[in-house]
Amino acid sequence: MQGKKFLHVVLDYAPSGLEFGEIIQSLHYQLDDPDSVRIHQTSVPPLDTMAIGFVTAQYAFAPSAEKMMIYGNAAPRRDKNKAKKENVDEGIKYARLDNGVEIVNVNSEYAFGFVKDRIVEFREINSPNKGSQFRSRDFFPEAVARLINGDRSMLSTELKVEDIPNIPHNLVAWTDGFGNIKTTMRKSDIKNFKMGQKVQVILNGVSMLGVMAVGGFTVDRGVLAVNAGSSGFDDPFIELFLRVHHMTEKTAAVRFDYPLGGTPFEIKALK
Repeated sequence: MQGKKFLHVVLDYAPSGLEFGEIIQSLHYQLDDPDSVRIHQTSVPPLDTMAIGFVTAQYAFAPSAEKMMIYGNAAPRRDKNKAKKENVDEGIKYARLDNGVEIVNVNSEYAFGFVKDRIVEFREINSPNKGSQFRSRDFFPEAVARLINGDRSMLSTELKVEDIPNIPHNLVAWTDGFGNIKTTMRKSDIKNFKMGQKVQVILNGVSMLGVMAVGGFTVDRGVLAVNAGSSGFDDPFIELFLRVHHMTEKTAAVRFDYPLGGTPFEIKALK
């Protein structure tokens, strides 16, 4: 990557916390020209690979004035309950999209699912995936920095894009700072519903009456809007948007008991 670069660092650590600081310091140390790389950090919920994938796609498909790379990591290591020798788990993978955006993500669950259809190069990365509890600081930044420096020698086996799991269209993807729940359902998935139609939304063991709406502010205060939201570009993702006037009120996230990324939901039409 030549010239100015934009690096999104998307991790499941506390915003601006020690972990982020150590990782960004490691990146700076290993970059040939750290002043030419603009780094932006985004914190996602702990162990939430759905959020990693969702945020990766939202950044990757947005216009950028600079060449962009995304480094994401949320590795729950929950494939087995037994102790993991030398803290081993999934390694990192490399993807290049048809718009030139490069991605280095830990290959866990939903990390590449949202960008699957736009990948033109998908490879293994030769980087240690054991020997440290903090791989995202001790090992992975070196691979990211080397790629930004223009060194692709750590890219190895070509992987099959078709092996990336598809993202089901009935899961929670992301909860924003206002308690609105963004889902993996697309606007194109709700063609059989009419605007203004009442629906039943079932999520996290909670059932709530909602209204199919053009936007979250087109309904009365306290009404749950089911609408195409602000994420997803040409085919926006559906949001569960409970209009409130103060954050002391119960938002959609509160009403649905703070659903985790990947939690399934259902929308039923009411007559």
